[in-house]
Amino acid sequence: MRITFILPGYSKAPIGGYKMTFEYANRLAKRGHEIAIAFDCADGAKSHPLPGFLKKLCYRFLVWYYPKWFALHPNIRKVCAYTGINDREIPDADFVCATAVGTANDVANLSINKGEKIYFIQDFENWGSWTTDAVKETYRLGMKNIVIAKWLEKIVQDSGADCILIPNGIDFDVFNIDIPIASRKGHTVSMLYHEQVHKGSVYGIAVLKKLKEIYPDLQATLFGVPKRPDDLPTWIQYIQSATQPQLRQVYNQSKIYLCPSIKEGFGLTGAEAMACGCAYVASDYGGVHEYATDGRNVLLSPPKDVEGLVKHISYLFAHDDERIKLAQQGYEDIQTLDWNRSVDKFEAVLKDFG
Repeated sequence: MRITFILPGYSKAPIGGYKMTFEYANRLAKRGHEIAIAFDCADGAKSHPLPGFLKKLCYRFLVWYYPKWFALHPNIRKVCAYTGINDREIPDADFVCATAVGTANDVANLSINKGEKIYFIQDFENWGSWTTDAVKETYRLGMKNIVIAKWLEKIVQDSGADCILIPNGIDFDVFNIDIPIASRKGHTVSMLYHEQVHKGSVYGIAVLKKLKEIYPDLQATLFGVPKRPDDLPTWIQYIQSATQPQLRQVYNQSKIYLCPSIKEGFGLTGAEAMACGCAYVASDYGGVHEYATDGRNVLLSPPKDVEGLVKHISYLFAHDDERIKLAQQGYEDIQTLDWNRSVDKFEAVLKDFG
Protein backbone atom coordinates (compact mmCIF):
# COMPACT_ATOMS: atom_id res chain seq x y z
CA MET A 1 0.00 0.00 0.00
CA ARG A 2 1.06 3.60 -0.64
CA ILE A 3 0.61 5.73 2.49
CA THR A 4 1.36 9.44 2.95
CA PHE A 5 1.62 10.96 6.43
CA ILE A 6 1.11 14.74 6.68
CA LEU A 7 3.00 16.70 9.35
CA PRO A 8 2.68 20.44 10.15
CA GLY A 9 6.35 21.14 9.35
CA TYR A 10 9.88 19.79 9.69
CA SER A 11 11.23 19.23 13.19
CA LYS A 12 14.74 20.05 14.35
CA ALA A 13 14.06 18.76 17.86
CA PRO A 14 12.09 15.84 19.33
CA ILE A 15 8.28 16.19 19.40
CA GLY A 16 6.13 13.39 20.81
CA GLY A 17 3.49 13.50 18.07
CA TYR A 18 6.13 13.44 15.35
CA LYS A 19 7.88 10.54 17.04
CA MET A 20 4.71 8.43 16.98
CA THR A 21 4.15 9.25 13.30
CA PHE A 22 7.76 8.38 12.48
CA GLU A 23 7.41 5.07 14.34
CA TYR A 24 4.37 4.10 12.28
CA ALA A 25 6.08 5.23 9.08
CA ASN A 26 9.22 3.20 9.82
CA ARG A 27 7.39 0.04 10.83
CA LEU A 28 5.03 0.18 7.87
CA ALA A 29 8.00 0.74 5.55
CA LYS A 30 9.72 -2.33 7.03
CA ARG A 31 6.59 -4.33 6.18
CA GLY A 32 6.98 -3.39 2.53
CA HIS A 33 4.55 -0.48 2.21
CA GLU A 34 5.48 2.62 0.17
CA ILE A 35 5.65 5.45 2.71
CA ALA A 36 5.92 9.18 2.17
CA ILE A 37 5.99 11.91 4.82
CA ALA A 38 4.94 15.37 3.65
CA PHE A 39 5.97 18.36 5.75
CA ASP A 40 3.81 21.47 5.44
CA CYS A 41 6.29 24.31 4.99
CA ALA A 42 3.88 27.00 3.79
CA ASP A 43 3.61 29.07 6.98
CA GLY A 44 7.36 29.16 7.55
CA ALA A 45 8.06 29.98 3.94
CA LYS A 46 5.63 32.92 3.95
CA SER A 47 7.34 34.57 6.92
CA HIS A 48 10.92 34.06 5.73
CA PRO A 49 12.64 37.17 4.28
CA LEU A 50 14.72 35.34 1.62
CA PRO A 51 13.84 35.59 -2.09
CA GLY A 52 11.37 32.97 -3.30
CA PHE A 53 13.75 30.61 -5.10
CA LEU A 54 16.21 30.66 -2.17
CA LYS A 55 13.43 29.96 0.31
CA LYS A 56 12.31 26.98 -1.71
CA LEU A 57 15.84 25.58 -1.85
CA CYS A 58 16.27 26.24 1.88
CA TYR A 59 13.10 24.44 2.88
CA ARG A 60 13.78 21.50 0.60
CA PHE A 61 17.19 21.16 2.24
CA LEU A 62 15.73 21.37 5.75
CA VAL A 63 13.15 18.67 4.99
CA TRP A 64 15.89 16.50 3.48
CA TYR A 65 18.25 17.08 6.43
CA TYR A 66 15.85 16.69 9.39
CA PRO A 67 15.00 14.93 11.65
CA LYS A 68 18.48 14.15 12.97
CA TRP A 69 16.98 13.00 16.30
CA PHE A 70 15.09 10.08 14.73
CA ALA A 71 16.42 7.59 12.19
CA LEU A 72 13.84 7.25 9.42
CA HIS A 73 13.76 4.13 7.26
CA PRO A 74 15.83 4.74 4.09
CA ASN A 75 12.90 3.81 1.85
CA ILE A 76 10.69 6.59 3.23
CA ARG A 77 10.20 9.48 0.83
CA LYS A 78 10.23 12.94 2.42
CA VAL A 79 8.22 15.67 0.69
CA CYS A 80 8.59 19.41 1.16
CA ALA A 81 5.06 20.77 0.74
CA TYR A 82 6.35 24.26 0.06
CA THR A 83 2.99 25.82 -0.85
CA GLY A 84 1.04 23.80 1.70
CA ILE A 85 -1.06 20.64 1.76
CA ASN A 86 -2.65 20.65 -1.69
CA ASP A 87 -3.04 18.39 -4.72
CA ARG A 88 0.03 19.82 -6.42
CA GLU A 89 2.39 19.11 -3.51
CA ILE A 90 1.08 15.80 -2.15
CA PRO A 91 1.89 12.59 -4.07
CA ASP A 92 -0.78 10.18 -5.23
CA ALA A 93 -1.30 7.30 -2.79
CA ASP A 94 -3.79 4.76 -1.50
CA PHE A 95 -4.10 6.51 1.87
CA VAL A 96 -3.26 9.96 3.22
CA CYS A 97 -3.10 10.62 6.95
CA ALA A 98 -3.53 13.90 8.84
CA THR A 99 -1.53 13.85 12.07
CA ALA A 100 -2.47 17.14 13.76
CA VAL A 101 -5.46 19.46 13.92
CA GLY A 102 -3.74 21.99 11.66
CA THR A 103 -3.45 19.44 8.88
CA ALA A 104 -6.98 18.00 9.10
CA ASN A 105 -8.94 20.42 6.89
CA ASP A 106 -6.28 20.46 4.18
CA VAL A 107 -6.13 16.65 4.08
CA ALA A 108 -9.93 16.44 3.94
CA ASN A 109 -9.88 18.74 0.89
CA LEU A 110 -7.35 16.69 -1.10
CA SER A 111 -8.56 14.84 -4.17
CA ILE A 112 -9.28 11.12 -3.96
CA ASN A 113 -6.13 10.52 -6.02
CA LYS A 114 -4.11 11.39 -2.92
CA GLY A 115 -5.69 8.49 -1.07
CA GLU A 116 -8.45 7.57 1.32
CA LYS A 117 -8.45 10.02 4.24
CA ILE A 118 -7.26 9.07 7.75
CA TYR A 119 -7.03 11.34 10.80
CA PHE A 120 -4.48 10.27 13.44
CA ILE A 121 -5.65 12.05 16.63
CA GLN A 122 -3.00 12.15 19.36
CA ASP A 123 -4.40 14.83 21.68
CA PHE A 124 -7.30 17.24 22.05
CA GLU A 125 -5.56 20.19 20.42
CA ASN A 126 -7.74 23.06 21.62
CA TRP A 127 -4.89 25.52 22.03
CA GLY A 128 -3.48 28.45 20.10
CA SER A 129 -6.06 29.66 17.59
CA TRP A 130 -8.00 26.38 17.75
CA THR A 131 -11.18 26.60 19.83
CA THR A 132 -12.85 23.54 21.33
CA ASP A 133 -15.68 23.69 18.77
CA ALA A 134 -13.25 24.11 15.86
CA VAL A 135 -11.26 21.05 16.94
CA LYS A 136 -14.42 18.97 17.26
CA GLU A 137 -15.48 20.03 13.77
CA THR A 138 -12.34 18.40 12.37
CA TYR A 139 -13.50 15.07 13.78
CA ARG A 140 -16.63 15.33 11.61
CA LEU A 141 -14.83 15.89 8.30
CA GLY A 142 -15.63 12.37 7.15
CA MET A 143 -12.15 10.94 7.53
CA LYS A 144 -11.38 7.64 9.27
CA ASN A 145 -10.49 8.80 12.80
CA ILE A 146 -7.83 6.89 14.77
CA VAL A 147 -7.28 7.87 18.43
CA ILE A 148 -4.49 6.81 20.79
CA ALA A 149 -6.42 6.97 24.08
CA LYS A 150 -9.77 6.03 25.59
CA TRP A 151 -10.43 9.59 26.77
CA LEU A 152 -9.91 10.86 23.21
CA GLU A 153 -12.24 8.15 21.95
CA LYS A 154 -14.97 9.55 24.21
CA ILE A 155 -14.40 13.14 23.05
CA VAL A 156 -14.56 12.16 19.38
CA GLN A 157 -17.71 10.10 19.89
CA ASP A 158 -19.34 12.87 21.94
CA SER A 159 -18.53 15.20 19.04
CA GLY A 160 -20.75 13.09 16.79
CA ALA A 161 -18.04 11.15 14.97
CA ASP A 162 -16.79 7.57 14.91
CA CYS A 163 -13.23 6.52 15.71
CA ILE A 164 -10.97 3.53 16.21
CA LEU A 165 -8.73 3.20 19.28
CA ILE A 166 -5.12 2.12 18.68
CA PRO A 167 -2.86 2.70 21.73
CA ASN A 168 0.70 3.90 21.24
CA GLY A 169 3.47 1.34 21.32
CA ILE A 170 6.84 1.18 23.06
CA ASP A 171 9.98 -0.07 21.34
CA PHE A 172 11.39 -2.49 23.91
CA ASP A 173 14.59 -2.83 21.90
CA VAL A 174 15.17 0.86 22.57
CA PHE A 175 13.69 1.17 26.07
CA ASN A 176 14.38 -1.63 28.52
CA ILE A 177 16.19 -2.50 31.75
CA ASP A 178 19.99 -2.40 31.93
CA ILE A 179 20.40 -1.74 35.66
CA PRO A 180 18.21 -4.13 37.70
CA ILE A 181 15.38 -2.42 39.57
CA ALA A 182 16.52 -3.70 42.97
CA SER A 183 20.14 -2.67 42.36
CA ARG A 184 19.56 1.06 41.92
CA LYS A 185 21.26 3.12 44.58
CA GLY A 186 20.81 6.54 46.14
CA HIS A 187 18.03 9.08 45.77
CA THR A 188 17.69 9.47 42.02
CA VAL A 189 14.86 11.13 40.07
CA SER A 190 14.47 12.02 36.39
CA MET A 191 11.92 14.24 34.64
CA LEU A 192 11.07 15.81 31.28
CA TYR A 193 11.45 19.59 31.14
CA HIS A 194 9.11 21.43 28.79
CA GLU A 195 8.27 25.11 28.36
CA GLN A 196 4.56 24.53 27.66
CA VAL A 197 2.53 25.34 30.76
CA HIS A 198 0.40 22.19 30.63
CA LYS A 199 3.54 20.04 31.03
CA GLY A 200 3.81 21.31 34.60
CA SER A 201 7.60 21.65 34.71
CA VAL A 202 7.39 24.51 37.22
CA TYR A 203 5.70 22.15 39.68
CA GLY A 204 8.17 19.35 39.00
CA ILE A 205 11.14 21.61 39.70
CA ALA A 206 9.45 22.79 42.91
CA VAL A 207 9.12 19.11 43.91
CA LEU A 208 12.81 18.51 43.28
CA LYS A 209 13.81 21.56 45.34
CA LYS A 210 11.77 20.34 48.30
CA LEU A 211 13.21 16.84 47.96
CA LYS A 212 16.74 18.29 47.95
CA GLU A 213 16.04 19.80 51.38
CA ILE A 214 14.99 16.37 52.68
CA TYR A 215 17.64 14.35 50.82
CA PRO A 216 20.85 16.39 50.39
CA ASP A 217 22.33 13.64 48.22
CA LEU A 218 19.42 13.82 45.75
CA GLN A 219 20.50 13.37 42.14
CA ALA A 220 18.02 14.81 39.65
CA THR A 221 18.30 14.64 35.87
CA LEU A 222 16.10 16.65 33.53
CA PHE A 223 15.97 16.32 29.77
CA GLY A 224 14.19 18.43 27.18
CA VAL A 225 14.35 20.29 23.89
CA PRO A 226 14.90 23.90 25.12
CA LYS A 227 18.27 25.12 26.30
CA ARG A 228 18.97 24.74 30.00
CA PRO A 229 16.73 27.15 31.95
CA ASP A 230 18.73 30.02 33.45
CA ASP A 231 17.12 29.59 36.86
CA LEU A 232 17.56 25.83 37.10
CA PRO A 233 19.60 24.95 40.21
CA THR A 234 23.16 23.93 39.36
CA TRP A 235 22.81 20.60 41.20
CA ILE A 236 20.19 19.45 38.67
CA GLN A 237 21.72 17.82 35.59
CA TYR A 238 20.16 18.87 32.29
CA ILE A 239 20.42 17.11 28.91
CA GLN A 240 19.24 19.06 25.89
CA SER A 241 17.73 17.13 22.95
CA ALA A 242 18.63 13.75 24.42
CA THR A 243 18.99 10.85 22.01
CA GLN A 244 17.10 7.62 22.64
CA PRO A 245 20.24 5.87 23.99
CA GLN A 246 20.77 8.83 26.34
CA LEU A 247 17.17 8.59 27.53
CA ARG A 248 17.56 4.89 28.18
CA GLN A 249 20.63 5.63 30.29
CA VAL A 250 18.83 8.39 32.22
CA TYR A 251 15.85 6.15 32.97
CA ASN A 252 18.07 3.25 34.03
CA GLN A 253 20.05 5.44 36.40
CA SER A 254 16.84 6.64 38.08
CA LYS A 255 14.89 5.01 40.86
CA ILE A 256 11.91 7.23 40.17
CA TYR A 257 10.51 8.99 37.14
CA LEU A 258 8.47 12.11 37.89
CA CYS A 259 5.78 13.48 35.57
CA PRO A 260 4.11 16.69 36.87
CA SER A 261 1.96 17.34 33.77
CA ILE A 262 -1.35 19.15 34.20
CA LYS A 263 -2.89 17.78 31.00
CA GLU A 264 -1.50 15.28 28.52
CA GLY A 265 -2.93 12.89 25.96
CA PHE A 266 -0.77 9.90 26.81
CA GLY A 267 2.49 10.67 28.61
CA LEU A 268 4.99 8.81 26.44
CA THR A 269 8.04 9.44 28.62
CA GLY A 270 6.26 7.87 31.60
CA ALA A 271 5.67 4.69 29.60
CA GLU A 272 9.29 4.68 28.41
CA ALA A 273 10.52 5.11 31.98
CA MET A 274 8.37 2.20 33.17
CA ALA A 275 9.88 0.06 30.40
CA CYS A 276 13.31 0.95 31.80
CA GLY A 277 12.41 -0.02 35.36
CA CYS A 278 11.59 3.32 36.98
CA ALA A 279 8.97 3.60 39.69
CA TYR A 280 6.45 6.07 38.29
CA VAL A 281 5.19 9.06 40.28
CA ALA A 282 2.91 11.46 38.42
CA SER A 283 0.15 13.98 38.61
CA ASP A 284 -3.24 12.75 37.46
CA TYR A 285 -2.96 14.39 34.03
CA GLY A 286 -5.58 12.27 32.26
CA GLY A 287 -3.63 10.28 29.71
CA VAL A 288 -1.76 8.37 32.40
CA HIS A 289 -4.80 6.10 32.81
CA GLU A 290 -4.20 4.72 29.31
CA TYR A 291 -1.42 2.52 30.67
CA ALA A 292 -1.14 2.97 34.44
CA THR A 293 -3.31 2.37 37.52
CA ASP A 294 -2.91 4.33 40.74
CA GLY A 295 -1.45 2.19 43.51
CA ARG A 296 -0.60 -0.67 41.16
CA ASN A 297 2.11 0.72 38.88
CA VAL A 298 2.02 4.46 39.55
CA LEU A 299 1.41 6.83 42.46
CA LEU A 300 -0.83 9.74 41.44
CA SER A 301 -1.49 13.18 42.92
CA PRO A 302 -3.87 15.90 41.72
CA PRO A 303 -2.35 18.26 39.12
CA LYS A 304 -0.25 21.07 40.62
CA ASP A 305 -0.07 19.24 43.99
CA VAL A 306 3.62 19.71 44.80
CA GLU A 307 3.29 18.36 48.35
CA GLY A 308 1.50 15.24 47.10
CA LEU A 309 4.29 14.43 44.66
CA VAL A 310 6.93 15.05 47.33
CA LYS A 311 5.06 12.75 49.71
CA HIS A 312 4.87 9.92 47.17
CA ILE A 313 8.52 10.13 46.18
CA SER A 314 9.62 10.34 49.81
CA TYR A 315 7.52 7.28 50.60
CA LEU A 316 9.24 5.26 47.88
CA PHE A 317 12.67 6.44 49.01
CA ALA A 318 11.84 5.36 52.57
CA HIS A 319 10.28 2.02 51.55
CA ASP A 320 12.58 0.51 48.95
CA ASP A 321 10.59 -2.73 48.85
CA GLU A 322 7.51 -0.74 47.75
CA ARG A 323 9.56 1.13 45.17
CA ILE A 324 10.80 -2.17 43.73
CA LYS A 325 7.28 -3.66 43.75
CA LEU A 326 5.78 -0.62 41.98
CA ALA A 327 8.54 -0.50 39.36
CA GLN A 328 8.44 -4.24 38.69
CA GLN A 329 4.67 -4.18 38.26
CA GLY A 330 5.00 -1.22 35.92
CA TYR A 331 7.60 -3.00 33.85
CA GLU A 332 5.39 -6.07 33.51
CA ASP A 333 2.23 -4.11 32.72
CA ILE A 334 3.82 -1.86 30.11
CA GLN A 335 4.73 -4.88 27.99
CA THR A 336 1.17 -4.81 26.63
CA LEU A 337 2.09 -1.66 24.67
CA ASP A 338 3.86 -3.61 21.95
CA TRP A 339 4.45 -1.76 18.69
CA ASN A 340 3.72 -4.82 16.60
CA ARG A 341 0.17 -4.92 17.97
CA SER A 342 -0.34 -1.25 17.20
CA VAL A 343 0.92 -1.57 13.63
CA ASP A 344 -1.16 -4.71 13.11
CA LYS A 345 -4.26 -2.74 14.10
CA PHE A 346 -3.26 0.20 11.89
CA GLU A 347 -2.81 -2.10 8.91
CA ALA A 348 -6.17 -3.71 9.64
CA VAL A 349 -7.87 -0.30 9.50
CA LEU A 350 -6.38 0.27 6.04
CA LYS A 351 -7.32 -3.17 4.74
CA ASP A 352 -10.88 -2.85 6.03
CA PHE A 353 -11.30 0.71 4.79
CA GLY A 354 -14.76 1.55 3.56
